[in-house]
This record gives sequence, C-alpha cells and structure tokens, in this order.
Amino acid sequence: MRPEPLVPRPMRTAAFLLAALLALGAVSCARGGGKRMFTLELTSLPKANSCGRETGNSLSFRLVQVVDPTPIAGVPLGSVWDREERVFGASFVGMKEGYVDPGQAKKVRFQFELDPKAKAVLFIGSFCKPQGDCWYVTRPLAEGRSLRLTIDEFCARVTK
Repeated sequence: MRPEPLVPRPMRTAAFLLAALLALGAVSCARGGGKRMFTLELTSLPKANSCGRETGNSLSFRLVQVVDPTPIAGVPLGSVWDREERVFGASFVGMKEGYVDPGQAKKVRFQFELDPKAKAVLFIGSFCKPQGDCWYVTRPLAEGRSLRLTIDEFCARVTK
C-alpha cells in the first residue's frame, strides 16, 4: 500500500502552475514587460544650431510618433513646430520633447516607450536656420527602434 501524499494532487498541480506563471512573469519583466522602447542618441557639435554665429545654441527637439510620416514632406519647419497634431492628423500618436546643448562630445541618450500604434518616429529639431529638410529625420520602426544623430550648425544627420 502506498503512503498518502502530504499535499493532494490538485494542490500540487495548482502550485506547479502558479510557480510556472510566476517564472514566466519574472522573465517578461526582465525583458521590459513586452513594452517597445525607442532610444535616441545625440552628439552635438560645438557650433550646433549656431544661427550662423561662432557659438552654438541649445536645440529643442521633439520625437513624434506617427502611423504615417508622409504628411511632413515638403512642409517647412515653421509650419510644423507647435502644430504636429494638426500636420499629422489621425496619423499622430504621441510626442516627447527634449533638448541638447552644443558641444556635447559624449552621446546623450533619450529613451521612451513607444505607443503600440506607432509605425515611425520623427526627430524634429527647432533649428534657428534650417537648411533644406534636414531639420527632421524619419525612423520607420520596421528598420529599428533606435536612432543616432549628430547635430551640426543647420541639420540633424544620421550617424552610424
């Protein structure tokens, strides 16, 4: 005759399932809980955003999450800044703001959680004298969730 187990079978099964769920939860928390994160690394040159002068200025920027980035094409900076929701319309998902000082030789990191609906992130720099359309950079999320930029006198440039 077999001895009676100290813990009945249904309780052992429940305890095993609970332990498995807790272990799965710990693993998903260690990986960020399934949240999609975006990382921006900026290097700012000494004459960054200098407005044509000898010294640089701080650069305010916005990271705009969108479903479709195409509405910004051909639109001047002055028509986008402070009007992001209007420019992108239903494609606008969210926005984060930041700034970088000139001459920061070390990389400055900004990290934020992506909205699940976002398909692209746009870096929009408030340059005092932007040249062409290099005041913004589009990063489709299908190509990755990080962006490295160098800020110079007039532009934001993608760096490797």
